[in-house]
Amino acid sequence: MTTAEQRTAVATASSVAGLRRLAWPADWRRQLSLVAGITAALLGSQTLAASTPMRSDVRLLLPSEGLLAGLGDGLRRGYSVAMEETRSCGLQPPSLQVGWLPPGADPQAPVGAAPRSHLLVAPPAAPLPAYGLLAEQQRLSVLLPLQRGVSLDGLPQLRGSDRLWPLMPGRSLEADRLAQALLAEGIKRVMVVRDRSAESKALTDRFVASFANGKGDVIGPTAAPISVPGDDPAAMVQLVSDVDWTRPPALVVITQPGSALAQAVRAANWPETLLLAWSAPVEQPLAVEQIGVHPLSRGPGWTSFAQRFEQRWGYKPGVVESAGYDSGLMSALASVQAGGRNGWDLQWFSANAKPQPLCTALKLRAEGAKVRPQAASSQFDLSPAVPPSAQLQLSRG
Repeated sequence: MTTAEQRTAVATASSVAGLRRLAWPADWRRQLSLVAGITAALLGSQTLAASTPMRSDVRLLLPSEGLLAGLGDGLRRGYSVAMEETRSCGLQPPSLQVGWLPPGADPQAPVGAAPRSHLLVAPPAAPLPAYGLLAEQQRLSVLLPLQRGVSLDGLPQLRGSDRLWPLMPGRSLEADRLAQALLAEGIKRVMVVRDRSAESKALTDRFVASFANGKGDVIGPTAAPISVPGDDPAAMVQLVSDVDWTRPPALVVITQPGSALAQAVRAANWPETLLLAWSAPVEQPLAVEQIGVHPLSRGPGWTSFAQRFEQRWGYKPGVVESAGYDSGLMSALASVQAGGRNGWDLQWFSANAKPQPLCTALKLRAEGAKVRPQAASSQFDLSPAVPPSAQLQLSRG
């Protein structure tokens, strides 16, 4: 896990309300109800550091500190909605234990010392080599609910990758979607600017390759993407001068929402004919036309999940909450016995099966069929070491 991936997880979540705080309602009775609901969802859970850790079917690991610590509530709330749905289908949900680890920590010692669970849900931006090794040694299936960054590129080559299941579309798809959008509008020549993070470089390389596949060209002083620190006024003056001289139809900006580069680009004066193309959603109106990519992918189960979630928790879910829900779907289905055997190895999952509502999927599982649930975050056409695809929406301004 890199610092850039930590920031990516936070930025993506915040841009789609994944980090939205739960607002206190005016009615004190509803306030008490929500607090009680959170408490009930966490009953029986404890940290890995507890003196008497419980045995459980599923262990959910969350970051204990730093940039990612705020994601835990959303993940647990989304997971709890899947468990409530499981109960409504007539099945007792699998038992759950919640543990906290520092971001980037090797899970080997704390997980190995605790009573063994059947299924592990890794924290956001997990160090994949360590989790792959743990999965291989313990013959353990590991769900990766919020792994979206550059670490996914090398996932198939890791030890234990056949037991690591990324549940969310990778960020590389956002670069592909932006390239497709520009080509569809007849734009074949662009300048590309990025920040200096490893994440931004990886997305830039993906964009350039995807754009070139559609016969598009990157132009500019060196006919290559330009790396610009947004907090360097001289570098920004040079970028504006290059754009004014080259006059590209579009300037592609690959950076995180709210970054120094994003702020500097928005504050600059651009030719009125220029299109600003962002790898993230458009944040605010400008004097020039803008296009961006919204990172929230929605699957066939989104509508029913969003309704259940808002009714239960009082706010609209985002990418973090939907990742927790999809983790819950996999956990519930894995706990079902078919032919006297549980499905903790996830061999029952089929990306080619027709997506089914949870109750139907649970019934088919019990009959021994291969199944794929109607997920909230994507079409769920995933497999070990391979994240699902996504239909990403454009953002305009």
